[in-house]
Amino acid sequence: MDASTPGRGRVTKFSKFSEMVADDLRGKVARGEVRPGDHLPSETELMDIYGVARPTMREALRILESESLISLRRGSHRGPLVQVPDIGVLARRTGLRLQMQGTSINDLVEARAVMEPGVVALAAKRRTGSDLQEMRDCLKIAGDSRNVLDFVRRAAEFHVLVVRSSHNRTMMLLVQLVSSLLQHQYESVLRNVSEDEGREFIEQSIARYEHLTELIENRDAEGAADFWAAHGTVGGEFWATSRSLGPRLELYS
Repeated sequence: MDASTPGRGRVTKFSKFSEMVADDLRGKVARGEVRPGDHLPSETELMDIYGVARPTMREALRILESESLISLRRGSHRGPLVQVPDIGVLARRTGLRLQMQGTSINDLVEARAVMEPGVVALAAKRRTGSDLQEMRDCLKIAGDSRNVLDFVRRAAEFHVLVVRSSHNRTMMLLVQLVSSLLQHQYESVLRNVSEDEGREFIEQSIARYEHLTELIENRDAEGAADFWAAHGTVGGEFWATSRSLGPRLELYS
């Protein structure tokens, strides 16, 4: 990594040197000058590069750590490890913003319903053999779920695999973000269903997922989009009838 030329012309708007340093390092990661799996220089070296004191440097690194962009390993002689930000971190921040705005759960469901049919159409056009194999392997594991909550988590993994098969990075991020916000809500709905209802839900869901996989395998983009628009909602009738779930998003109650 060449961290010797911080973009000082770009960061004069920051009132704190720690934010300036964090933004410069963030930019280097975004531009690919340093990649996930690489180590930044040590804290002492970074202090020399940026000409800041240790408290300022540590605050800058804590900012990046809070964004899950780096991992700080106390006691290590190597610098911070660069990593791919966790979608969960972005989801929590987005969820907080949406909850503060009084966003309804139906708003999220509607957003997902608009995005996913287009995504599965792309998946049908662009999927690879390995994409299909991963979806089938996931469904096999999901079918052996011990209970409905375990299945919901496996179902979320299947959704991610379908989205990845679209090979559109922007849609992958957007759908994963919305799905991660909804997963907690779906679990709240399904937590109170009976064992028989849960088993029926699992069987019906697996059948839908298998049919979608077949449509994607056959590269039937229109058929996949139409099918998922009609049958893609997780939770089904339990979502519609649940009284345990409020009308608004509540990740923090």
